[in-house]
Formats: sequence, C-alpha cells, structure tokens
Amino acid sequence: MMKKAVTLVVAITVSVTCILARTQVPSRARKHKNPPPTPNTVDPQLIDKLAAAKKPAVGQPLIIGGKTVCGPRGNAAGAKMQELNNNKNRTDEPADSDLIPISWDDLNNLPADRVNDIQGAPVSVVGHLSIRVKEQTGAPGETTNCNLLSPDEVDWHMYLTKGPKQLIKTAIIVETTPRVRPNHKWTTQMLAAYVNQTKQVRVSGWLMYDFQHLDVVGTERGTVWEVHPITKIEVQDQTGNWVNIEP
Repeated sequence: MMKKAVTLVVAITVSVTCILARTQVPSRARKHKNPPPTPNTVDPQLIDKLAAAKKPAVGQPLIIGGKTVCGPRGNAAGAKMQELNNNKNRTDEPADSDLIPISWDDLNNLPADRVNDIQGAPVSVVGHLSIRVKEQTGAPGETTNCNLLSPDEVDWHMYLTKGPKQLIKTAIIVETTPRVRPNHKWTTQMLAAYVNQTKQVRVSGWLMYDFQHLDVVGTERGTVWEVHPITKIEVQDQTGNWVNIEP
C-alpha cells in the first residue's frame, strides 16, 4: 500500500508540473511577440515649441540660367507627394533668432503622429557628418527636381550622425537643395572636409518628415525626420563659438 501511495503522489506531481509548464510557455511567448510600445521620450514642451514656430512652406520653381526647369512641386502626380515636394522646395530662410535648438536624439525620436503640427519648424541640430556628401545625380532622379540629374539640379544628401564615422543606418538625413544653394557658397569639396572627422557641425534649416523612406529606416537611415532644406552650416572655432563654414 505504501508503494502504491508513493507512486500515486509522484504521478500527480508530474501531471501538475506538466500542466503548469504548458500554461506558462504560451504566456511568455505572447509577452515577447507583442512587447509594450516604447513611450515617446521627447519633451512635450519641445513639441509645443516646434508647433508654435512652424511656418507653412511655399515651394519655389527651380530656375537655371534664367529659365524655369522645374515647378514648385516638381513633377509628382499625387497630392501627398506634391505637398511633400512643396516642403522640400521652399527657399525662405529663418533668422538665427527663430531657430530652435534640438538635440540629435530628440530629432531622431520625434513622433510620427505630430507631423502636421511640427513640420516646417526652423531648427538647428549638432552632429557629425559621416559616410559622404552625395549628389543625387543618379537615375531615375527625384520628383522634387523633376527627375533632372545635372549637379546644379539635384539635392545633396548628407548623413548627420550622433558620433563620428557612423553607419548610414543610424543617420539623420540633411539636405541642401538646388533652389537654396544659389544663395550660398557651399561646395561638395568644402563639406567633404568635415566628413568622417571628429569635428562637429551644426546644421540649421526646416524640419521635414519624408514619409517616402519609412521602409528603409534602420538600413539606409535612422529616421524619416530630416532637416530639409538646409539654410546654414556651422563649425566651432578654437574658442568654441559656432561660425559659418561659408567663406
């Protein structure tokens, strides 16, 4: 009788253990499959400040040699793309006193549900230029510039990273445009001198959300928030003051 009782207790214990294991495993699996959303870490006061400072974009035509070669909204067909190009093709430049300093981390983590509130705010952000300065002269081109491919007809893509010599998948994209560049003295050679160096740069311009590239976040960029178009680029002098890189 004693052996039978011991055997019965062991059997019951094993059964209960198996039942508990079966009920707990799916719970753990569900936890990892559907993790809680990461809360937005950007200070709400910064969002409010950006929203108060935003200025609606008025796109301008691209004029080369006195001739209009592309309209204010490029050659995009859909209304959503036309409005995106309108934001890219503005040429107004914010005053220094209007610029809102924003950290690299905050710019990288701006919320996607506040695009209509904060796109078009004048900002300045500090970081490092990595990878290269890329002239978008490769086919098929971009609709914002009517798919034109000459150096004076295209945007320059630059990769602003938190540290020097970082991978493109971590970068914030900042761009000069052919509509704004005639008002400045930037050259690709001038900017290349700061690429993959330890010296930081401060980039100023208009905050923009480029939804076209949502599918490559984490591979070809770190966010679709951009500074686009750029209106000012600065570096620090020996005393720590920010100075314009233009001669």
